[in-house]
Amino acid sequence: MRDDPQAPPPIADYVLLRPIGRGSYGVVWLARSVTGLYRAVKIVWRESFEDPQPYEREFRGIKEFAAISLVAPRQLALLHVGRNDAEGFFYYVMELADDVETGREIEPTGYIPNTLKEVRARRHRLPAAEAIALAVELAEGLAELHQRGLVHRDIKPSNIILVGGAPKLADIGLVVSTRNSELTMSRVGNPGY
Repeated sequence: MRDDPQAPPPIADYVLLRPIGRGSYGVVWLARSVTGLYRAVKIVWRESFEDPQPYEREFRGIKEFAAISLVAPRQLALLHVGRNDAEGFFYYVMELADDVETGREIEPTGYIPNTLKEVRARRHRLPAAEAIALAVELAEGLAELHQRGLVHRDIKPSNIILVGGAPKLADIGLVVSTRNSELTMSRVGNPGY
């Protein structure tokens, strides 16, 4: 067991500034790279799981997704994956969502990720043309995944982020191959989405 379960482990070349998202399988941190760029870093701890299967399933999903993330333009860019079995975690570095107020201008202390959930909370309704444009982009992104034999198992407003104004699916650890028998045998995600 870790001394301080709230403290992140050291991640080479990144300073983890503060948590910006939590899921059932990990915590996403706002991080600054040695070059000064802001990124999102998700850390997934083995101890968060009763048995190793879901932990390994999430890691396999990351590996599957990594193969396409930089060549499929509508996918979230996965920039690095690391694993520390001795300490019991893996992590991945991703492009950062826009700030809900300032877009690509990131102020670390006030940063709030621009998710569809946040957009809905602030604006309530989107104009039809904007909603249709977002839906089309998301459908194209899903088609990219499906053409490569992958599915995302938790599409919901908080897992849709805007990067440079374009919608992308987050929580990519829930991406699995359709060739994987675990797809039909596991329940993840949120009912209703």
